[in-house]
Order: sequence, then C-alpha cells, then structure tokens
Amino acid sequence: LGSIYFDKITKTKEYYVTNSEIEILRKISKQINQLFGNKLTYVEFGSGAIDKIKILLSSKVKFYIPLDISLDFIKKESKKLLKIFPKLKISPTYCDYTNYVKLSNKIPGIKVGFFLGSSIGNFYNNGEINFLKNAKKTLGKNSYLIIGVDLKKDKSIFKKAYNDPSNSAAKFNLNLITRMNTELNTNLAIKDFEYVSNYNNRKGAVESFIQSKKKQTIFINKKKFIFQKGEYIQTEISNKFTIKSFSNLAKNTGWKVIKHWKDQRKYYSIFLLQC
Repeated sequence: LGSIYFDKITKTKEYYVTNSEIEILRKISKQINQLFGNKLTYVEFGSGAIDKIKILLSSKVKFYIPLDISLDFIKKESKKLLKIFPKLKISPTYCDYTNYVKLSNKIPGIKVGFFLGSSIGNFYNNGEINFLKNAKKTLGKNSYLIIGVDLKKDKSIFKKAYNDPSNSAAKFNLNLITRMNTELNTNLAIKDFEYVSNYNNRKGAVESFIQSKKKQTIFINKKKFIFQKGEYIQTEISNKFTIKSFSNLAKNTGWKVIKHWKDQRKYYSIFLLQC
C-alpha cells in the first residue's frame, strides 16, 4: 500500500522531483548509452515504477536487477518492462538494498547502479554514507552509479511539493498507522492523527510528521506508550544538497564524480559516479 501511495505522490503536479528527473534522463539517455560497453547490467536500488529506468534501457543492457523491499510491486513492474523489452533478462530481488547485496557472479558486463527519486536524502544518522559505501561494495570495482539529488531552493517550492492538494503525501505518511495496526496489533484510528510537513532551514531538510490530535494510549508487546495531544511522530526526512555538498559526500565514500546534470529550472541534479 505504501508503494502505491508513493507512486501517486510522484505523479502529482506539485512534486517536481519526478518531472525534473525525467527531463534530465531524456536529455542524457544517448550520452549514458555511449559511455558504457555493449554488455551491461543495470542494478536499481529501490526500483519502484519503471517510468524512469525504461528511458535509459537499450539493446546494450542485457540484464536488469531491481532491488526493493516490496517484492510484489517490483514483480508487477518487471512484467510491464518485459512487454517493452522482451529480450531483457530481469531478476526482481527482495532485499534491504541499503545494505550490501551479494549479486550473482554470472552477471555479464559492466554494472551500472541507479538510485533515483532523490532517495539519497531520506536517510537518518549518516545512513547515506553507509548506503554509498554498501552500493560500492554491491556493484564492485569499475562500476558506475547514477543517482538523483534534490537541490536546495526556495522553501515555498518544498511546501507545495510535500503538501499536495490531493493529499497523496498525507496518505503516504498516515499509512504508518495502518501498518502499526496490522503489524503491531495496535488499535489506532487515522482520523485521530494529521499530517504535518515543513522545511527545516537549519538542517537543510524537509521533515514530515504525523501529529496526534488527542491523548492516546497503546500497548506494544505489553509495553505502554502514550501519545500526548499535539505530539509529533517523525515519519520522514528529505535532506537537500548543493552540487558541492553532494560531490563531497560521494568523494568521501569512495566514489569519483564523473559528471552531473541539472534540469532547466535547476531544482534537481543527476550525478554519474564511478568506483
């Protein structure tokens, strides 16, 4: 359900990330295909919908490995992709792609990793450092990583993007309540919470929360937890970067920055890294 809600967010008019990224991918697709050899394996971290990866696929790509925690979703998307590229070998893989993932030794050619949708900004406690190091280990020597990076800009743009009129962002975050009820046997009502999202200028990040509308008590494994009225529960963080700050992050985790591109409005950037 979370994957479905997030897919809806990416299609809203206000969520510029998707359109900005697709604009860049279409602009650079020929360049990308010319950079590598004839036998390529694409590895996509947190793959999601096929709308973006299909832009960069060509006859040079022999193998595609989507990695995600939502196996049903990537299996469904893989079937769609096979209809467009029937000769492509696809191996949907259920895993925590933020950790090291051991890939088959039989995978052909150069490995090109993808981490799109500005997901690099969604880590807490330096998790982006661990991810980049683990991705380097997963892909191996002489591989590449194409990564989407959301750039710092006027906070009014963030406000519209993370508070869309269709409430897709709200539904995505409030889905936490549904998951708690299902997985932890709680008995919370979505109507007793509201979604709140703001840009934190000091941190350079959009922070999303669900806020309790009243005092509530729940039990998890016989342990008591109390949500006070007005209490915030953080559900998401989306860190924003400058070209310099992300370049430094990449270099400090063992990657070499080959090139970067921006969309026309300079809201967003895609980096090509090599290890």
